[in-house]
Amino acid sequence: MFKKLITYFFITSIIFNISFSVAKADGFDAGYYASKYPDVVNELGNDPGVLYQHYMTFGVNEGRFQNRQEEIDSLTGQTSDPAPAPAQNLAALPGGGTYIDVNIASQTVTYYQNGEVKLSTPCVTGNVNAGNGTPTGVFSVMTHTPGKFLTGPTWNVWVDRWMRFTPGAAIGLHDANWRSTFGGDVYLTNGSHGCVNLPHDAACQLFDMVSIGTTVVVH
Repeated sequence: MFKKLITYFFITSIIFNISFSVAKADGFDAGYYASKYPDVVNELGNDPGVLYQHYMTFGVNEGRFQNRQEEIDSLTGQTSDPAPAPAQNLAALPGGGTYIDVNIASQTVTYYQNGEVKLSTPCVTGNVNAGNGTPTGVFSVMTHTPGKFLTGPTWNVWVDRWMRFTPGAAIGLHDANWRSTFGGDVYLTNGSHGCVNLPHDAACQLFDMVSIGTTVVVH
């Protein structure tokens, strides 16, 4: 009996290691999958190998996503194309075709209203080299404040327009009068602490067009 148990755990360990290595190789994110699909966790637990097997056996056919980037690509209709474009699957986005698109690759912010571009502006996102990259995903405007001091370990600055879109960490869109240049490769070495910096006029225009609850897609 003891030998059988040892054999069972040995085989299970091999299966888990193989599954997990394959999962990492093709982009499967067990943490994302568990968070995104609590129904699966309730039934099967949060073992990465088991979650991967569920994705491969059922999740693909059920239209589940294996990682956050795949979800974003599905919603925006964008993959590697850095140019801003309206979401192709508008019905899948909260609010339909009205949302803020933050494109990190092209360093642009585009506001779509019912699928039409109402504002497009260069921006500066988080400093990648300093480990402060802007988080990607589908969010919504959570705070809509006309003026605020943004404070942190090494900064205390006033912004005229503040639109936070993440829970917990205060990441949002705001004007950045201390910058003279937006867009391009600025974010790679002189980016923000994670926020999306906008030219003052663009931040004011965007602020006037959006409200709490407006969808924000960062990719």
